[in-house]
Amino acid sequence: MPAIKPRVREGLTVVELDGEAVIYDEETSDLHHLNPTATIVFGLCDGSATIADISTDISEAFGVPSEEVEGQVRTLIRQFRKAKLLAPNASRGRRALADA
Repeated sequence: MPAIKPRVREGLTVVELDGEAVIYDEETSDLHHLNPTATIVFGLCDGSATIADISTDISEAFGVPSEEVEGQVRTLIRQFRKAKLLAPNASRGRRALADA
């Protein structure tokens, strides 16, 4: 089974300022504010990297053990999915999406 590669869904307007992001969802008219850490993870959700890849990139950039980072990245990805900020991943089943 292929690994999840999170990708930001279309229809979102993202504005970054001072390391933080504000996201406007045109479909729901919802507004989301991301702190600097969430903004970094959100920016890496381009569909080309797995959660493990994203965690490794952040780990190397900030000198933090990958094991510590991956749990936090998974939590953020779950929050992004719950807020419907990520595109559905057709290559994985419904259960796999909930496990991300």
